[in-house]
Amino acid sequence: MLTTSISIEQDGFGYVPKENSKSNAGLFNIVRRYTLTNKKKASVRLISWGASIQSVRIPNKDGVLGDVVLGYDSMDGYLNNRYFGNIIGRVANRVAEGLIYINGKKYELTKNDENQKNHINGGIYGFDNVNWDSCVSGKQVVMSNLSKTGSEGYPGHMLTQVKYTWTDLNELHINIRATSTEATPANITNYCLFNLAGHGMGVKELRKHIVTINADKWTLMDIRDNLPIGLIEPVDQTVYDLRTPTQLNKQTMYNVPGGGYNHNLCITTPSCWCYRFHARILHPDSGRFLEVYSNQPGLQFYTGNDLPDPNRNYPPDHDDYYWGGCGDSPDKTEQNTNVSNKNLYFPGKDGVLYRRHGGFVLSPQNYPDAVNIESFPSCILHPGKMYTHDMTYRFGVRSKM
Repeated sequence: MLTTSISIEQDGFGYVPKENSKSNAGLFNIVRRYTLTNKKKASVRLISWGASIQSVRIPNKDGVLGDVVLGYDSMDGYLNNRYFGNIIGRVANRVAEGLIYINGKKYELTKNDENQKNHINGGIYGFDNVNWDSCVSGKQVVMSNLSKTGSEGYPGHMLTQVKYTWTDLNELHINIRATSTEATPANITNYCLFNLAGHGMGVKELRKHIVTINADKWTLMDIRDNLPIGLIEPVDQTVYDLRTPTQLNKQTMYNVPGGGYNHNLCITTPSCWCYRFHARILHPDSGRFLEVYSNQPGLQFYTGNDLPDPNRNYPPDHDDYYWGGCGDSPDKTEQNTNVSNKNLYFPGKDGVLYRRHGGFVLSPQNYPDAVNIESFPSCILHPGKMYTHDMTYRFGVRSKM
């Protein structure tokens, strides 16, 4: 890794209330910000809240730097809107009915999805929703968090460390390590919304992106609750076959049940835990591309379906289009739960209002609900063992034609 010329600046991003304060002194914790800049002036900004990626500024084909990460300029934005650049854990994605069984013992996790039926992304106070301890170590930023036993219903004290490294090759390496005092599920990832045209360029530019994903199978799911049903199917002749470059145009998105991708794809590999290429996505007009590498067996591909769409009009065949034949379609009230109606405006960085399909996520992970499906790769972390997730976001520019 070429990190010799990396500079790191530290400052404060904001404040959050300190838990369990017993006096009027020291009622707040500082949310720290770290700016990592390489010799090409490309930079990454991290904040300790949720161990998050707050911005990535990289050049386009003309050498002009632009921020390609959706996010916020202040803590208010992150406190009011979750899952923007954060670390997700203890368990990313959903756990059916919020129930897990380990060594014959039943644990009830927080039910915090849209309908309060299932557990999602580590719960109410998941890893994205706490302020991490953080420091600079050489040319890296290291963040750590202790999740205590019983937090969100999970067993065991879990200590997690995330190490961020930015290189002169415009690679962001994310190394995640975790240990636990009791057997507990672990599926930890970064969840960053990108738009390679620029964070505020919206759906028009997202539709120009061309994606390739190294996945020959996908975990079949019931779209009504976004939970896998335990089957792994080939992607051949389906909308999930993204092994050849596919533009995310209106027709592509329309053909996906739900009106956009929010699916786990099974990465092609002889060994499900080896570090390898996951995906590549290109924005032709800017020339920017992103490649994702990881040692995880799956990749959650998401196209910002839940960002607000205040003027959304459903097509005449909405029931067939949305539910894709996955059972009887519910009433309109239930249909709309996947689209945020509470917050019609997300004022992001630079005052941009983020809209539906305004960004994408390529998030390496274990398969959703693996803790409850025996045929999926195990996600149980045992005492004395270490959870390891190594991932890389590699940014580049396609040469001018």
